[in-house]
Amino acid sequence: MAMKRVLLLLKPFDVYPANKLEALSHTTSPQILNYLESRRKVHQDAINFCQAILQKKSIQWKAVPRNNLSQPIKNVDLVVAVGGDGTVLRASHFVDDNIPVLGVNSDPTQINEVEQFNNEFDASRSTGHLCAASVENFEQVFDGILEGQIIPSELTRISISVNSFRLSTYALNDILIAHPCPAALSRFSFRIKKEDQPFSPLVNCRSSGLRVSTAAGSTAAMHSAGGFLMPILSQGLQYMVREPISPGVVSNFMHGLIKHDQMMDATWSFKDGIVYIDGSHVCHTIHFGDRIEISSRAPILKLFLPTKLLSLEQT
Repeated sequence: MAMKRVLLLLKPFDVYPANKLEALSHTTSPQILNYLESRRKVHQDAINFCQAILQKKSIQWKAVPRNNLSQPIKNVDLVVAVGGDGTVLRASHFVDDNIPVLGVNSDPTQINEVEQFNNEFDASRSTGHLCAASVENFEQVFDGILEGQIIPSELTRISISVNSFRLSTYALNDILIAHPCPAALSRFSFRIKKEDQPFSPLVNCRSSGLRVSTAAGSTAAMHSAGGFLMPILSQGLQYMVREPISPGVVSNFMHGLIKHDQMMDATWSFKDGIVYIDGSHVCHTIHFGDRIEISSRAPILKLFLPTKLLSLEQT
């Protein structure tokens, strides 16, 4: 793969800055403080390591903090997202279907650390479910990409339109349509359509919201709520009504699939609501009577996947 320009997208390395750790020193145990400081240092070391590797290659590259992104990423051949799944998600919101993304887990969970502190606090670090590299194999994976031996997979994203206006951000994991306070009651209705014709009955809901996930996102909140895992390269979407109140005769439609050739047509029936895209950082306000169309008819994301995910796809 001919690559000459690389964007290094960085999770902030001062998530746990020294001054904040010092402020916590009077109320927090030394073990937790050491853990937080270790996370900051490990992440910073990973950034330095990746930059040193890129410096040796015959390429042009620049580093940008992920929080500085505000415009679509253009004029690069590859985005290397150093952080975890959150940084991969951030990158996915700013690339089209031409620029591939490589995730580097900069702070993997250490099993021995989790076991050591299990009775005191949660010592988990970054999951990096969508990250194909870490410090241990970054140069090997990067060289494989440069030489064309490693190719990206094509992941489905979610397209969202409100009153026929397509939102500019495509969801890689999931969307949640809910009241501005997600714990409050939501009222909405939906039906599945195929070729603009009804494919399911109209489902009227009173619940805490509606979640729709991609295959990549089926391992996250959807799975935690009782959804099923989907093969990572699946083109369909999975939906679930959150905590429905008295679903009655339409209970069978509270959870299901939106196939690749289908779409969900939903109507919001409450004063205000929000479409949350891949968590809480990207939001779009909706109002009473707004129609929301949800489908997988979005540009795919080219992402280099971990070997373990590709192995599961092939079994």
